Amino acid sequence: MKYFIYCRKSSEEESRQVQSLETQETALREYASKHNLEIVEVIKESKSAKREGNRPLFTKMLDRIRRGDANAILVHHVDRLSRNGIESGIITSLFDAGLLNEIRTPTQSYRSVTDMLYIDFDFVFAAHYSRNLSIRVKEGMKTKLAKGEYPTKAPPGYFNKNKQIFIDPPQARFIRMAFELYSSGSYSLRQLNNELYKVGFRSRYTGKKITKSLLYTILTNPVYYGAIRYNKTLFKGIHEPIISKSLFDAVQTILFSSSRPRKQKLDFLYRGYMICGNCGCKLTATRKKKKYDYYYCNNGKNYCLQNLSYLREKDIIDLISLNFKGITLDKELVDLAFDLYKDQLESSNNNDVEEHYQKLLKEVDQKIDRLVDLRLSDSITEELFTKKKVALENQKTEIKVQISNAKTPDTKITLELLENFKNRACSLDKMFKNGNKEVREDLLKSVLWNYQIKDKKILSSQYKLPYSIIQKAGKIDNLGKMLRS
Repeated sequence: MKYFIYCRKSSEEESRQVQSLETQETALREYASKHNLEIVEVIKESKSAKREGNRPLFTKMLDRIRRGDANAILVHHVDRLSRNGIESGIITSLFDAGLLNEIRTPTQSYRSVTDMLYIDFDFVFAAHYSRNLSIRVKEGMKTKLAKGEYPTKAPPGYFNKNKQIFIDPPQARFIRMAFELYSSGSYSLRQLNNELYKVGFRSRYTGKKITKSLLYTILTNPVYYGAIRYNKTLFKGIHEPIISKSLFDAVQTILFSSSRPRKQKLDFLYRGYMICGNCGCKLTATRKKKKYDYYYCNNGKNYCLQNLSYLREKDIIDLISLNFKGITLDKELVDLAFDLYKDQLESSNNNDVEEHYQKLLKEVDQKIDRLVDLRLSDSITEELFTKKKVALENQKTEIKVQISNAKTPDTKITLELLENFKNRACSLDKMFKNGNKEVREDLLKSVLWNYQIKDKKILSSQYKLPYSIIQKAGKIDNLGKMLRS
């Protein structure tokens, strides 16, 4: 008889329980040599056998048996051949047709009608084991997720230890940088990847630049703000977050926005912060005589005439400085408000933030109860019920993460951060007007989302927190209003 040696190992199986492909091949070659078996070919495959049609090399081997290239199979154990009923049936049908005369393992030979009865039992037990293994894996996943444990290999920025994930400081620095840079709106994924590579971010496995798809996965992974996503459902993790939820949300807004800036060869400081107030396209830029920068609508919709007029860099500086003046606070009033707030903070132990989040949690629970009532009364379909319930459960998880991340910081640290903000908010216009390129870039990234520009004037502006609060409050000219803000 002519034999195919078939070796298989699934990536889903634990390596200590199943021999490697090389170990299987070595053992089977030695067995074949010892028993003078004629080997046509050794076939090695790293695929799961619990689903039919998942193994191209196995399928090809069966086709070759039908053509008469071989009429027997040597395998380490019959569960290497099949763990599903359909492919087990195909193997049995080859026996019945006389095309397959023997399946042999180092401990057993199947070649008679009676043997085929036994091998059918072995195939059934293999399929049963596979189903049980899948159930145990899923149950283990659910148990870990319920505890807030990350169930698989740690993502970049973390490492596995004691069934948990912990921050890996060297890599976490790059993860945080990736989110902060992308949130500025000034980078494409390719540009961001190149920038991270320049400062030393490498794949922990290859030591090379990470792929753009991996960078995208990083930027969309909620694990970095403290949640775990599994099968489209969010679970609150017990691990320490690397970034804030607000930074994650800012990145998602830019990542899925159709108006993100396109890659430019030249570095234009204000590109990405300005939108045409007429058509909504991003303003692009060009450089003349190697030193003069001009900004204009890119006319991406082919009907806008704003691209016929240019804004010089000096015009933009004047416009932004004047606009910043509208959110620049009065120093004398701010100093007085800061002193009063300091006294209040040092003598207060209120839990307003946590109470707010607990109220939100209660509201979500009430929505879930109403949703269950609707399903019990058959007012909504099972599909809609499941979809809505998953969305509400995800919302609950995000609120719980916010509660965990909203622990009241040390009063001294709070006051230091507030004073730094106060000093900046009292001189925004002057800092931008008189600062160098680095100062202006820092202000744009930390203060501004974008401007809408039309006819060389600012139509509207969007600011990041907490500057957006000042913008919405308007000109703050009394102490009570400032304390509330």
